[in-house]
Amino acid sequence: MGTIPPQELIKKWEREEITVEMAMGHILQYIAKIQTVIDAINLTLYNLRATVDSLIAHTGMKPNPKGKKKLPKKG
Repeated sequence: MGTIPPQELIKKWEREEITVEMAMGHILQYIAKIQTVIDAINLTLYNLRATVDSLIAHTGMKPNPKGKKKLPKKG
């Protein structure tokens, strides 16, 4: 069984064309897909940070301080 796109799932639910069980099944499939994407993004971010840290160490540059930069006050 394939998943129904979210907008179509909402339409079918509103028109009572699918059961609660079918809707829950599709929702669970989407949650699993979203978690897979989040995990991949986190891994990519971890690798990017490691690469940046390695480049900073290799070049001897000073890293930027963490946190938000303060904006100049308008006055």
